[in-house]
Amino acid sequence: MCTDMARELDRRTFLTLSGAAGAAAIAGCSGGDNGGATTEPTDATTTTEPQQTTEPQQTTEPQQTEQPDPTATESALIEPATLKEWQDAGLVNTNDTAEERVVVLTLDTSGYDGGHVPGALKWSTEDAEGAAALTEKRLEGLAETPTLVPSGSVMDAVLQSAGVGQNTTVVLTGSAPYVVARAYWTMRYWGFPRERVKVLNGGKTAYGEQYNLEFEAPDAPTCAYTVKAFGTPNYGLRFGLNQMIQEVDAKNAGESDAAFLDLRGDATPRPTGSTADPPASYLQADSFKADAPWQDASTIEEHVWGLDGVEEGQKVVTFCGSGYRAAIAFFALDGILGYDNVAVYDGSVSKQWNHYNAENTPTPNDAWRVDIDDRTEGEPTATGLEIQSDLNQELTKLAQLSSNQVKKADIEYMGGDTGGGGFGCGS
Repeated sequence: MCTDMARELDRRTFLTLSGAAGAAAIAGCSGGDNGGATTEPTDATTTTEPQQTTEPQQTTEPQQTEQPDPTATESALIEPATLKEWQDAGLVNTNDTAEERVVVLTLDTSGYDGGHVPGALKWSTEDAEGAAALTEKRLEGLAETPTLVPSGSVMDAVLQSAGVGQNTTVVLTGSAPYVVARAYWTMRYWGFPRERVKVLNGGKTAYGEQYNLEFEAPDAPTCAYTVKAFGTPNYGLRFGLNQMIQEVDAKNAGESDAAFLDLRGDATPRPTGSTADPPASYLQADSFKADAPWQDASTIEEHVWGLDGVEEGQKVVTFCGSGYRAAIAFFALDGILGYDNVAVYDGSVSKQWNHYNAENTPTPNDAWRVDIDDRTEGEPTATGLEIQSDLNQELTKLAQLSSNQVKKADIEYMGGDTGGGGFGCGS
């Protein structure tokens, strides 16, 4: 059973302070002979010079191979050669959870048995795998909405099934970049820092072009890790519907210069002031669904800051129809460029925004309607969401936590009992 996070910090402090001295002491306790000391001359009365013994053979310290540090990569995007280095160093799926380790999570669960990156485990829960385990139907605004960020309990199930622990760097891979990007955003939202979440450039296709794929499912250590170990999710990386409406109103009033990137391209209806942003622009391919490498940082910078009305330094909110394509621009900005002012509008247009209009029954109250106050370009007429009458009467203000039920529920989850056991893994 590995230590909890507090003990791990103490251990690292100790090693930092005493590592060199400790290594020397260990080397001096190797046992065996008397350290190669010369023997006394056999005849002390002889007049000849005592036979010179050879110099004691120098015992050299075993050469320590420096282990690679998965958190030291500058970008969240890594190449197959980097992952291969971590695999060769024995970091992938190791049971030594007190040290740096790596877990590879694949979103390409349907093609898993046909070959996967060595050591890769499925992004899964008991109920779903891959993209199906990336979203959840949750209450938000005035209705239950599909494809929202998974709850803390679902994330815990994903982490625990893969043996993710406190010293683990997660490498994400899969055949569809927009699904992998959604997984990256999900982990970032739930508190993972950039240095602990990586995306394999080109997925298993690029890896398989250089190295052998694997067909057997690896073992993973059992785990009690939970997102509660992070203390606080990165709530600012997610926009709820109430936040998006307020930001549009503020932009219309000249009180916000936020950029809204529509990863559907030129589709309408959409929030007023949005900029079309074709998702394939971020990839070295014609399709955002292809298992293709990402564009390099300079190409992404040129593309994003070259979009009409988008400048570096602005708050950037990405969206699409369901929240998947939106994650492509998020990963490019957050993961590759390290941009600190970008968020995903989680509900997005087709699954949420488009339904808050006078055509729905009951008609949402004016605080929520997107077909008024110049909030939408085009005509939002969808009626697929079931507006809840009680919430429609109660929630008449957007700027309150009770209007962002996902955030409220996640705050409550993070404030729950951790069980008193720490967050480590055991073999």
